[in-house]
Amino acid sequence: MAVQQEQREQQAQQAQQARHPDGRILRSGLLSVRPSRLPTPDDPRWLLKVAFSQRPRQFLASGGMLLGFLCNATTSVVVGRAIDDAVATGNGGHLFLWVGVLALLFLLNGVSVWLGRRFLEMILQQVSHDVRTAVTDRIQDPRGIGREGAGGERTAGGLLSIASTDANKAADIIVMTVFPVAELGSILYVAAVVLTVDWRLGLAVLLGAPAVVLLSVRAARPLRSRAGARQQALARTASVATDAVQGLRIIKGLGVVSTMKARYHGYSEKAYHATVAANAAEARLTATTQSIGAVYVVAVGVAAGWLALHDGLTVGQLITVVGLSQYVVHPMTMLGRNFATRVATSAASARRVVSVLTAPYATPDEAADAETQALIDAMPVGVTVVRDIARAGEVTEALLRMPRHRVIVAPHAADLFDGPLRDNVHPDPVVAAEALEVADCADIPGGPDRPVGEGGRRLSGGQRQRVALARAIAADPELLVLTDPTTAVDSVTEQHIAERVAARYTGSGHPAHRVLVLSEAPAWQVVATTRWDAVDLDEALAEVHA
Repeated sequence: MAVQQEQREQQAQQAQQARHPDGRILRSGLLSVRPSRLPTPDDPRWLLKVAFSQRPRQFLASGGMLLGFLCNATTSVVVGRAIDDAVATGNGGHLFLWVGVLALLFLLNGVSVWLGRRFLEMILQQVSHDVRTAVTDRIQDPRGIGREGAGGERTAGGLLSIASTDANKAADIIVMTVFPVAELGSILYVAAVVLTVDWRLGLAVLLGAPAVVLLSVRAARPLRSRAGARQQALARTASVATDAVQGLRIIKGLGVVSTMKARYHGYSEKAYHATVAANAAEARLTATTQSIGAVYVVAVGVAAGWLALHDGLTVGQLITVVGLSQYVVHPMTMLGRNFATRVATSAASARRVVSVLTAPYATPDEAADAETQALIDAMPVGVTVVRDIARAGEVTEALLRMPRHRVIVAPHAADLFDGPLRDNVHPDPVVAAEALEVADCADIPGGPDRPVGEGGRRLSGGQRQRVALARAIAADPELLVLTDPTTAVDSVTEQHIAERVAARYTGSGHPAHRVLVLSEAPAWQVVATTRWDAVDLDEALAEVHA
């Protein structure tokens, strides 16, 4: 017992260390433990604040990428200077000097881009993690999620799509604080360099950049709407697929496999057409930006050649201008495409994410401590058995508002997750072992380490019910409500479970805890500390409401 107590104290200390001083759970970053910096979901500028939520690390990423872009642009300048200073004059010493400058430039480029991409990947993964966690926390809230829109029912597949694909795409907005900075900085740098060669060419660079961006944004208008339609179609398809997998046994039993197959094919066909339409719009955008860039390069190259013939541009200056004009097309087109596509896609996904985060609760807010305490005080200590099973739904509805750390209404059919049996009960192996013992799970082949499969499919119905009971017991609430907890087990096992539950809650271990069992099984009647009828239950609930 001393060892078990020490283990529990260590786990409590670790949990306390993983909390922010104000009580928020800290989320793990790649370098350190950081609290989530997401804005409140009801903020009208939610996506904008997400984009700037990773300061100052995103400034380091922007600086690294900007320096790399400037190094790439400077390559043409160094080559042009080397031609005029070394090649044209036949100076071998200066040629080696310029080669050394190029080598240092390449080294600086590699280091800065590596650092920039490293910090970008860090903050991108951090934001993706924070958004996914926020969505999954909201999905798993015991109060549930209300209907979507005008009575639309939210499905498991749709929520899965939002928690995965949409969360990642919404987090992609962080890229807009890194690459556009580098792209815009390199465009201004190229314009400044070209202005020193000829003011007319520099003006062409300054005017060409906003023109390319505006044309790209205009060409991306169809993509904005089609990106949202694609995400919705994919979410509906994923929802149908999830429902089909979850209810596969029922579908086969009813003999409606062909009907379900046709239904899925219909949704899949719609998702296919929506994806093709979105990809076609993106392809047209790419063709437009690439064509504009090609025309721009040709125009600047012809103008530079004409100036070299008539206004005395040197060979090195001509090479510099042509090289910079070829280089600057990339940041120009990428700047336009980033604003046109990435913002549109992130905004569409962000709206779906926020719709979940701000969704109303399916049940009312948690009850006050006084109301919860009144309910607990109204229940007798020990095991109370109520034979009125018809009241199970009413009791469950009345207790949904109670805080889960004090009152737990164990579902009759609980969901199990893929992994060891022990992990489905409690993270503390000692607590899990005790709860499994009370629920009479010792005879399950494989023991606590046995994989249960997705949804507990590797277990029988009785085994799943006992594991679910063990999980409810391991939560150790002040009031535990069980509804027919042993209907899937044989009478001998049911008697063992009832006796062990009674021993746990009437012995010295949990003398002040209550268990309310709604069951007509004789095994529970035998071990009951208190036996209630419907009138007693009505009086207890009325006292709580009062």
